[in-house]
Order: sequence, then structure tokens, then C-alpha cells
Amino acid sequence: MLLKTAKRSATVAWSPLNNHRGLIACGTVANAIDDSFETTADLEVFAVDFAAGSSNQMSAKGGVVKSQERFHQLAWGGVPVAASGAAPTLSHGILAGGMVDGSIGLWNPAIITKEVEGEALLSSAKKHKGPVRGLDFNLFKPNLLASGATESEILIWDLTTPTTPNVYTPGQATHPVMDITCVAWNPKVEHILASTGSSGTSVVWDLRQKRPVISFTDSATKTSRSALAWNPEVATQVIVASDDDSTPILQMWDLRNAHAPAKTLQGHTRGILGLSWCPNDSSMLLTCGKDSRTLCWNPNDSSIMCELPANANWNFNVQWSPRLPAILSTSSFDGTVSVYSLTDTGSGQAGGAVQAPGWLKRPAGAAFGFGGQLVTFSKPPADAPASRPAVKVHKIVTEPEFLGKADELDQAVTAGTLKGFCEAKIDSCGDADAAEEWRFLHILFEQDARRRLMNHVGFNADSISDEVLALKLEDLKLDEHPPPPPKKK
Repeated sequence: MLLKTAKRSATVAWSPLNNHRGLIACGTVANAIDDSFETTADLEVFAVDFAAGSSNQMSAKGGVVKSQERFHQLAWGGVPVAASGAAPTLSHGILAGGMVDGSIGLWNPAIITKEVEGEALLSSAKKHKGPVRGLDFNLFKPNLLASGATESEILIWDLTTPTTPNVYTPGQATHPVMDITCVAWNPKVEHILASTGSSGTSVVWDLRQKRPVISFTDSATKTSRSALAWNPEVATQVIVASDDDSTPILQMWDLRNAHAPAKTLQGHTRGILGLSWCPNDSSMLLTCGKDSRTLCWNPNDSSIMCELPANANWNFNVQWSPRLPAILSTSSFDGTVSVYSLTDTGSGQAGGAVQAPGWLKRPAGAAFGFGGQLVTFSKPPADAPASRPAVKVHKIVTEPEFLGKADELDQAVTAGTLKGFCEAKIDSCGDADAAEEWRFLHILFEQDARRRLMNHVGFNADSISDEVLALKLEDLKLDEHPPPPPKKK
């Protein structure tokens, strides 16, 4: 369902912060022009308001920041580690732009949104030789930014001090030389980075070893790769997209056996331009292509779950919101940024989802067992991507004294010492009535329990037996003078 739109020819980035999750940044995209033939470059932040009755147009939050160059890529990172407690001006994180001239621009979104005063541009440095098309922040360390450009050039930016960032390479450049189109940090392992490019080769880098650890390509389809994404749940799975019109395919690779793609997904009729794997449900994958189709896939079975309505022109960018489940954005060359919800589908759409999304699953649950036991399960928090779901067994004690007595009785039953148990209760009981009850129970475990019980309540078992016998004999004694039989009439 279409929720919001903004008339912008822009590449976008969602806020990764939970307290600002409804914000989306838009930077004027390179190699495109709108109906006004405007050639300037702008950076804006919009607020996506889902309140009932609100306008279907996204409202700008703050002002417009001018940029000297247009954007190929835009990324929004969290609060840098060193600034988490000392720099309130970076409370909204950092916006990074990959520019057409090879520079990287860093902006403070808190200043763009007018939350604080100051200069929005933190720094701008031209370290690449060509356009920067790959850009991604590290999920574990928000102060680390990876960028990729022409001539296989990949750089790592340390934004601990964003005004003067430190820049280094992850290792020696790969061969053959190619234009890097996408870089992506592994969501499970913080020091692993992947890149892909125009030659069709994808490379996985290990920043601890400062070298590429594996590279893979499909010898049958050595076409340009436009996008790459890691499986949010399986650390060794990655998917790459081809923008070649003759082979518009998605290939899933398992790095444990990178000799050939583990799976190939086919559905687009022309090259694929954008790719995004849902961080909240690994069974949902978004793609957009030159055929003006935006598809939602289930990569587990290679099926198409649903399709978004087509625009007048291609969608070149598609992204899931990292903090708003079911919310996604698309950017098209017709000058429109659109926000959709995948959980509210209508009859006018191209197709509804064929399965329930993972975020509708219960995040936690509990069940009681015998003996005061409680079993619970829960999902890991969103800020701990490397953790796993947990199942725990708890011992619930609401009345310790009562449970102690119950355990004592259970032990006596198991050991067959109920008689001794009653004797102990008689000795320890301070109430006369309660002690009498325990004496009564104690008799039940004697060998001659019936006779002893009668004696205890004041009856002599022997005399009662004699009296009962006499009564029975009396009933059996015949009458010596029976009445005469009735006369016949």
C-alpha cells in the first residue's frame, strides 16, 4: 500500500536510530534531471508521518542543504562510538554521501532537521579517482564507513572524529580492475566486508587480515553486477544482482562452497538496478529493475511473494526501513520517492503477499510446567544482531514455606516414611486440634489401623464384636408360638 510520496529525483537513506526511525534522507541523484531542468544538488530530511488523516506527501523536517556535487549513494550511520556520550550534536548519527566527483561528504542530520544549530557539513574529502557508487556503515561500529569507486578502489573511513576522518584501505586492490558498484558490511561478523562491480567479480574482505579472503564469479554469466546484499541471519550467504538486460538474474552464493551459485532467481525481464534484503525477515528480498517492476521475493524457495505498483519510469533504488518493519521506500527516475507498507495490501495493487512476514511472529512467549517451572522464549534485541533467540527454564517460587512443606511430604512418600512424618508433625505441632488430626493420620499407617482407630475414638473393638454377634443371633432365633395361618374363605 502506498503511504507517502515526495517529488524528488533522489537516492535515499533511512535513519538507523530507533528514536528517529521515521526520518528519511534524500539526496539529489546523479545522472538524472527532473522536469524543471534544475542542475543543483540538495540534501533534505523528511519525516514519514503515519498518523491517520495526515497528508500523503512527506513533510520536510528542517531545511535544505546545498551540495556542490550530486549523489550516487547515500548512507545514514548511527552515533559514532567516541561521540555516544560526549557529542549531543551527533544525536541523529551521521549522513554520508558518495558523490559523482569521487568525494565523500559527511553531514550532521541533527543540524539539517534544525534540532541543533551549526554548520550541517562536517567534512568533505576527495579520496577516490572516480564516482563513488558503493557506500555502507558498519552495524557494529557506526564510526566505520566503507566506500567503493572506480579502478577497484575501496576505502575505509574512521569517523571517530568526523571533521577529520582517518582513511585507509582494506588491502591490496583486486584484479581485474573494475568499477565498484556496491559495498556491504556483514551483519553478523563486524570485520567482514563484501564488494562487487562491473567485471562480475565479487570479493569478500577481512579487515583484521587486511586482505581479500575469497572472490567469486559465475563463469557462465560474467556480466556487470549492480548490487549486493548479505543474508541478515546467515553470515555466509550473499546475493548479487545483474544489471545486464540479457541476464537479469539474482544469484545467491554460499561462501562455504563458492565454486558456483547456490541458487539463481529469475523474474525480471531487464537488468536489475536495486536490491535490499529485509533486516527483520530473511525470507523477504526486494529488487527493482529496468523493466519498471519492483518485486518482493522469498529467496528460500525462489518465489515472488508480491509486486509493487509500477511507476512511469524505472525504480533505481529500493530500501527496507531498518527500524520500521513492513515499511520500504523506492526511488524512480520520474522524480518520485515513494514509501510503501507491505502489510496493508489493497485490490488495486499488483499483487498481495502470499505469506505472513516474520515481524508478525510473537517476539516472546511463556508456558507453565509442573513443579513451579516456567519456560520462556524471546528474540534477540535489534541492537544485538549477532545474538540468537533464547529459550530459558525458570523456577517460580510464590510461597516458599508452602513449597518447602510440599517437598518434605513428597520425600516422605518416596521413601515410604509417612508414619515417621506424622510423628514429627505431632511433636512439632503447637495446636492441640492440629496435633489430634496428625495422631488420627498416624493411626492410618499402623499395621492394625482399623482396630486402633476404633479404640482411639472410644470404642472397644472386642466388646463391639460380641454385641454385634448377639444381635445377629437374636434375629435368627425362631418364634416358639407362630401365629395361625389365615382361614380360607
